Amino acid sequence: MAITGKNRRKIILAAIIAGIILTGSAIYRWTHQDRSSTASSFSSSFVVRRGDLTMSVTESGTIKARNAVEIKSQVEREATIVSLAPEGSYVTAEDVANGKILVELDSSGLRDNINQQKITFNSAEADYTDAKESLIIQKNQNDSDIQLGLMNVKFAGMDLQKYLGEETADAMVGRYKTDPNQRSDITALLDDPNQLGGESLQRYRELTSNIDLAKEELERTEEDLFWTQKLYDKDYVAESELKTAELKAKRMKIQWARAKTSLTLFIRYEFAKEAEKRFSDYLEAERQLERVYAQTRSRLAQATSRRSSSEARYLLNKEQLERIEKQIEACTMRATEPGLVIYASSGSRRFSSSRTNIEVGVQVYERQQIMTITDENEMDVDVKVHETNVDKVRVGQSVKIVIDAQPDKVFAGEVFKIAPLPDPQAFFGNPDLKVYTTDVTLEGANKSIKPGMSARVEILIAQLADVLSIPIQCVANRAGRKVCYLVTNNGPKEQVIQTGVFNDRFVQILEGLQEGQQVLLSPPRLMRAADKSPKGKADTTESKRGSKKKRKSDSPPSTSAPDGSKEPVQKAEENATPGGGMPDPMKRMDANGDGKISMADEVPEQARQFMVPLDTNKDGFLDKKEMAAAAKTFGGGSGRPQGNQGRPQ
Repeated sequence: MAITGKNRRKIILAAIIAGIILTGSAIYRWTHQDRSSTASSFSSSFVVRRGDLTMSVTESGTIKARNAVEIKSQVEREATIVSLAPEGSYVTAEDVANGKILVELDSSGLRDNINQQKITFNSAEADYTDAKESLIIQKNQNDSDIQLGLMNVKFAGMDLQKYLGEETADAMVGRYKTDPNQRSDITALLDDPNQLGGESLQRYRELTSNIDLAKEELERTEEDLFWTQKLYDKDYVAESELKTAELKAKRMKIQWARAKTSLTLFIRYEFAKEAEKRFSDYLEAERQLERVYAQTRSRLAQATSRRSSSEARYLLNKEQLERIEKQIEACTMRATEPGLVIYASSGSRRFSSSRTNIEVGVQVYERQQIMTITDENEMDVDVKVHETNVDKVRVGQSVKIVIDAQPDKVFAGEVFKIAPLPDPQAFFGNPDLKVYTTDVTLEGANKSIKPGMSARVEILIAQLADVLSIPIQCVANRAGRKVCYLVTNNGPKEQVIQTGVFNDRFVQILEGLQEGQQVLLSPPRLMRAADKSPKGKADTTESKRGSKKKRKSDSPPSTSAPDGSKEPVQKAEENATPGGGMPDPMKRMDANGDGKISMADEVPEQARQFMVPLDTNKDGFLDKKEMAAAAKTFGGGSGRPQGNQGRPQ
């Protein structure tokens, strides 16, 4: 039958109440026992011995598998469990090789989505292919356009050089590039025709030659006309010959004038027009080349952008398709390692009110653990070490392990991991409790040991060889000193000692004792000064005889110390209640008067286990606040008799 949280609290409350009752009873008996019982306790002694002393830390732990494969849901949305491998079944190596299905989730919704996603993906893939080819075409077209532009610039420059000459054309282009706003006066080039070259120079020379030839022809015809006129006047030639000579001279004159006009037209119009046209053609070719560069960059950017956007859509749809395919694949979880099948609802969440039972038909969310495949051949122990002991634990320390299911067998182990921070899960039960998760190996594990079993772990801190030791209950605190009581013929003798390290049973003695000496197992309590006075002794004797008179403790206490010295016994006065009532357990147990009770030194061993729950801050001491809180919770009062109530006779 599972223990619910409510039942657990009732059990703990009952245990604490029982501990308080037993503790109060033990304290009452311890502080009110007669001198005869104190004397009889002298026979319970221990012989100081020399030997090995083992220092250890003992904590409870839980068995867990060292190698455990967690099976979690990888489906992005909630999914319903369709089938499950039976809990407690064992996955063999053959099952792993055959790909045995451990968990299967419902994938019908995902299969509907994948068909639509495939259509979208195919469309995106076609757009991406078209964009890639268009980019290649655009790059080739850009290269062609650029080459054509370069060729046009080259040809335009050659035409300009052909007409004006290479030097003149280069000079014009250079001046323009230096200052585009300053255009050269092309007609000024004819001021010195020798600086021209190419077709313009050839044309200029042709025109000037025509003028010279026409002039010479004119002069020759005019001379012929002159002599023909002479001969005509002397009737040596006919009139027709004279007319012919005149006509010829007139024709040569016209031809000479025409040649001069052609030169003028060439200089004023033809040369300027042709030179300007060819220079402008060259400049336009360069501008066109710049436009081609800009257009090619723009078209290339557009094609690249289209390719990038289509590629992004393609990859996005591809990723979505692959994700849906992986989601469908993740709905079927197969065995990857051999081991024992344990459902997640059977693990550490079994006491949680929000736990989810793992079974067919239950919906699980993403990353929710469904089951664990544990390897039973290698087991570890998960130990929670209290913060007061964690500084003593080191990796590599040897460990003794006793499993509750096999109490007659002790397993060996070793500390291999210590958490750097406290376990956060412990804060929910008790915010003041801080424990550190420590992993311990378990050697010699067998199939009868199951994960989740409880174990008792003893971590061996140190092994001291050849040291003096006595039981820890032999030591008491007296006036800030650690003392024990030697057994002598004259009764117990207080002996100041210096202690070293200690474990749950024995403490190391550094100074004050020798091997073979006998010490009391139960140090005598500090008696009230009234018990040392003669009147007090009489009251004790009278009490033994059955007298029902009150103790003389109602009278003022003696000012002598219990050992007979003249020191004030202030602590004895503080421990006695007004009117001789029952002593305050807090003050009675606080032997050194520091205002708190040491669990190790001032609490009797038989009552220690019942006082531990009262130590809420786990510092190893009970202060007045903790005692008052315990009394208020379980007793509703201060926890001591009031008024003149005496102890029972």
